[in-house]
Amino acid sequence: MLINIHDSHLEKVGFLDSESPGAPNFFNDVEHHYLAEGASTFTFSVNKKKNGILQDYCQFLNEDAYFSFTEHGDNHFYSVGTVDEDNDTTFTVTCYSLNLELRLEQCDPLENTASHNIQWYFDQMGLINNTQITIGINEVSDLSRIIKYDGQESKLARLISLIGNFDAEFEFITKSNNDGTLDKIILNIYKENDGVNFQGVGTNRDDVILTLDTNITGVSRTVDKTQIFNATTITGADGLTWNSSEFSYVNSDGVEEFYKRKNEDTAFAPLSLAKYPSQIQSSTGDRWIRKNFTTDYTSANAIWGYAVSQFKKFAYGIVTYKVSVSSLLVSSEVGNGLPLKIGDTVTISDDNFIDSNGVHGLILSARVSEMEISRTDPTKNTLVFSNYIRLQSQISNDLKSQLSNLVDAATPYRAELTTTNGVQFKNGTGSTTLSAHIFKGSATTETIADSYEWSKDGTVVANVQEITVDASGVSDKAVYSFKATVAGKVVASQSVTITNVNDGTSPINLVIDSSNGYQFKNNIINTTFTAILYQNNKEIDSDGTKFSYVWSKTKSDGTADTAWNLAHQSSQKTITITNVDVWQRATFDCTAEPLN
Repeated sequence: MLINIHDSHLEKVGFLDSESPGAPNFFNDVEHHYLAEGASTFTFSVNKKKNGILQDYCQFLNEDAYFSFTEHGDNHFYSVGTVDEDNDTTFTVTCYSLNLELRLEQCDPLENTASHNIQWYFDQMGLINNTQITIGINEVSDLSRIIKYDGQESKLARLISLIGNFDAEFEFITKSNNDGTLDKIILNIYKENDGVNFQGVGTNRDDVILTLDTNITGVSRTVDKTQIFNATTITGADGLTWNSSEFSYVNSDGVEEFYKRKNEDTAFAPLSLAKYPSQIQSSTGDRWIRKNFTTDYTSANAIWGYAVSQFKKFAYGIVTYKVSVSSLLVSSEVGNGLPLKIGDTVTISDDNFIDSNGVHGLILSARVSEMEISRTDPTKNTLVFSNYIRLQSQISNDLKSQLSNLVDAATPYRAELTTTNGVQFKNGTGSTTLSAHIFKGSATTETIADSYEWSKDGTVVANVQEITVDASGVSDKAVYSFKATVAGKVVASQSVTITNVNDGTSPINLVIDSSNGYQFKNNIINTTFTAILYQNNKEIDSDGTKFSYVWSKTKSDGTADTAWNLAHQSSQKTITITNVDVWQRATFDCTAEPLN
């Protein structure tokens, strides 16, 4: 990645490049994006010397510098916060994405008793006056609030507080000129994400489903019941009450979850009461857990909206989830091909959970609230999620289908080959029918493949599920194998050796049977090999008492696995193979010798 260096007049005076050999490079870089603050920080280090010689670009790495770069079509522009020099060998620069005035200038107290829209507050307090910041999207322009500020604080802190009072969230979008200099900063203000009607910052990435062992490494959950309440009396500005109003909130199952009856001053959450009564020994008396609020809202509808928002947060146990993600996810293209951005909403699935109703699996909706990105060391990449909503009870059919497809795609097929008359002929007479079968994972119901291909000694002989082999076509022995194809991909295969004995004495033929097929995926290996002896088309030594069985293994490079062979030299008719025994590929053989 190339970073432009600008002087105090925003003129381009140099560059840093992490990829081009010989160019001034940077390292130990971490760019940190924050959803709540609508801001980013960027820290990186640069070597002062090369081959013991102080480099010219060092003169530009100072507290007056600015840095810019473009990535995935987005412009990034940073001003220097601090510069640290370490033992005359490196610079470490910490930068901030916001205009210096917002971080350093102070806002005075604001006396106010009337309701105004958000633009009035911006103008009255001069939050973005005389800056390159302009308001772009403003989804709360039609709302008004009564807000006052008693103390002094930075313009950035005041902006965050003001937008929060309008139940909104925001982002800063940097726009650069063609020469890389700063053009303007756009402040977009969105209605706060509610998980239903409003997305806020970012995009609802319904094309992205994060799954365990694919791009997340684990999900943990904690439950906090210490803040629960299910009854509340709320007053608005100047003592406004809602007694004459009536409200009801019905959940997705059609059940009334919250209500406020006419001529009453309290709203209730009855489903919460059923789970968390204040006392359980009696069904009479006041069993509600109460908490009251005083607000600045000027209408009963606004007060009810606030009541619903509080009940959603605190009428039930507060469940907190923590998701650990693969570092590669941060900069990777996902879903329809775009990397995740701050504020994006995704779906997360983890099967390693079971709820109080015995339902398996956990499906969450969550937002990207923080991102750490390192271009030179991706192992430092991290994502932090927030706004978790459990989706299991209201998951859409489309999402169910997507999750089912993900699980199905990760489950390997296993192959089975059956015969109607064994695998050995005598004196060139007889026939046997070979049948190909495949099963998905541990399923007992057979999957019918889109196509089958049979080969004899490597030459394709048929494209059907069953073939009949005549003894006349096998002079000594022949290897028959099949491949099963689903959706254009070979998903399973298996082979068998057919022999023909012409000397009057029927030989003994050894066949290795596998309880779970012969091909495995994702290093999930667990099968049982059994050595079966046939003579005259009948199994002999089914109890393993007449022959000794010695197993051997050949590694993927064609050499014998001496240690494994020594560990399995004792007679075993049946052995179990796991991922400990196989790395990428292995061939197992068995030799049977009579015991007398």
